[in-house]
Amino acid sequence: MATRTLAGLSAVLSAARSVSEALVALAEEASEADRAASVAIYDYDQRSCVLRRRTVVTDGAAKSSWMEVSLDHLPRPTRRTVQEGKQFTDLGPQSDDYAKLLEFPVGPDAGTLLLRGCTMDGELAAIIALYEPRRMFGPKVSERLGPALDLFVLAFERLTERAARIEAASRLEELTRHLHEEHARAISDLETRLQQAKAEIPGGNEADARVAELQKAAETARLDARVMAQRLTAVEQQVASAVGRLEHAHLQLHEQSEAIRQQRNLIYRIERMLRDAGGTASEKLVEDLLAVVSSSASPTENQ
Repeated sequence: MATRTLAGLSAVLSAARSVSEALVALAEEASEADRAASVAIYDYDQRSCVLRRRTVVTDGAAKSSWMEVSLDHLPRPTRRTVQEGKQFTDLGPQSDDYAKLLEFPVGPDAGTLLLRGCTMDGELAAIIALYEPRRMFGPKVSERLGPALDLFVLAFERLTERAARIEAASRLEELTRHLHEEHARAISDLETRLQQAKAEIPGGNEADARVAELQKAAETARLDARVMAQRLTAVEQQVASAVGRLEHAHLQLHEQSEAIRQQRNLIYRIERMLRDAGGTASEKLVEDLLAVVSSSASPTENQ
């Protein structure tokens, strides 16, 4: 069992401001389970169906590098399980070959490569890779790392949503600025041409008609600018409303994460008490179990 509790890991992941920081925390958990174990995450591009960026943890720091590996290179059963994003899939004897394909750093000892997908809105967004040494006895690293990995997936979803909101707001601001500049440039050009026409074209009906035409064009441009500004204001309001809904969804996700964490802590404490009891039931054990359940249920009821 890792030295850090699930509650401690949950606090660390909640405070993480990037996926790289969260991956470092997950790598520490894997190292506590087995020093030879290592993890990495691969960003998945849905449009081109390729893995674009690889992030690994080396000497306690996350390092990223660009790559381009098609998901079709993985076996079909592996692709299906990864796209579901619910559990690890084992690459078995071909682990070393796929580790080279994915540029996953492995040690000299033989091991097994496992992959698990991270989904957003039902679509694959990233792949978590775990390389664990082969064992004849004892629990596997993937089994011991299961609760920590579930917490990491929740943190990944939160951080990805946050990054998407920031990118959407940035693109909207850039689009608004670009449109305002284009309209301001068009109006300025028309006004310049109007002034030139007034100064250069001699008097007469033809000159007056030309001036009137340019004035009409300038007024039309101003009206278009006002209509575009109104549309951009409406879009900004829609984005603000969507951001509010996303923040509300994030709060609900955080509450669900806290509930899952409390349940896992309760299960872990009960399992540890049962192991310490050596399989023999007694009144003292029953009283202790009831006390643990009561103490774990009280904070939830108070909330």
